Amino acid sequence: MKAILATSISILTLLISAQAQEPKIEAFKAPFHVGKSVMACGEVAQVSKGKKATYLNLDKEYPNQSLTILVWDSNLAPFEERFGNLKRLSGERICARGKISEYKNTLQIKVSNPQFLRLMK
Repeated sequence: MKAILATSISILTLLISAQAQEPKIEAFKAPFHVGKSVMACGEVAQVSKGKKATYLNLDKEYPNQSLTILVWDSNLAPFEERFGNLKRLSGERICARGKISEYKNTLQIKVSNPQFLRLMK
């Protein structure tokens, strides 16, 4: 039993230290962090609804955004429960945690859990 407890504490410590090492960046610095997990922050310049997802474009509107936060429709309900209609985030400063990836010459973070999206006040 003590071995299980010690192992659990070790794993928890590693997870916490991994989060602490995750860099917090401004969205415009995303090109320097492609493929890395970060906490990226910026002002929501545009919220748009696509066929299967909602896109939160940071700093500037599409196609000049620094970074896009992507929420798939299949994951949308918990986000709307927490934040209301995501269009209301337009003009707000947010931070999103996730891995920066490139898609069709744009950078994005796919967020599937509302705990990885923060409204900064």
